[in-house]
Amino acid sequence: MTGSLRAFSVRILSAAAVAAAIVVGVSTTPAHAIVVPWSGAGSSGVDGAPTANLGDTWQLTNSDMTWAIAPTPSPFNSTLFNNSFGTFATAFQFTVNSGVAGISSAQLVDLTTSQTWSTALSLGSPAQRVTLDAPSGTQLSAGDLYTLDINFTGAADPGTFSFAALWSDSPISNTSVPEPTTLSLFGVAALALVAMRRRVLAAI
Repeated sequence: MTGSLRAFSVRILSAAAVAAAIVVGVSTTPAHAIVVPWSGAGSSGVDGAPTANLGDTWQLTNSDMTWAIAPTPSPFNSTLFNNSFGTFATAFQFTVNSGVAGISSAQLVDLTTSQTWSTALSLGSPAQRVTLDAPSGTQLSAGDLYTLDINFTGAADPGTFSFAALWSDSPISNTSVPEPTTLSLFGVAALALVAMRRRVLAAI
């Protein structure tokens, strides 16, 4: 094996190792700021319970046609919940579990910074999920006054209405690829590089 081929082979395997290390490092990076999954049922509840109390309540309003943070506007995370890394959020996702036909529209506005979050509906027609993301470079900080309204296609039944929700510190994708899949793709790529190296050695 010539010196140039050996050096080329080493560079390829080193690049694969670095890429794999980066992916593993990203996947194990600790969460920071707000990462609060929560759920609820009925006509009202506490924002973040039972995981955390962010200081807000939610309620069915508008003849049970709307789910809204109350009071409106409300200060975000007035209890200053954090994971030792911060107190802000940049994304919110709400999924209907039962008790209402679907979601027709939603809006989250940070009144303190005059930012309106982007809205994406998904999971069927009518939609069963809404994902709201802060504009790039912005965040909903603790104490910011905000409004959050989710409108339904029909009146919710308070007796059976239930949902799951998530506050997050990073954008939420409706079509995100699970981390194990990402890692397996890098594994396949690494195996392919090893196979290429063996072909090079066999040709020498």
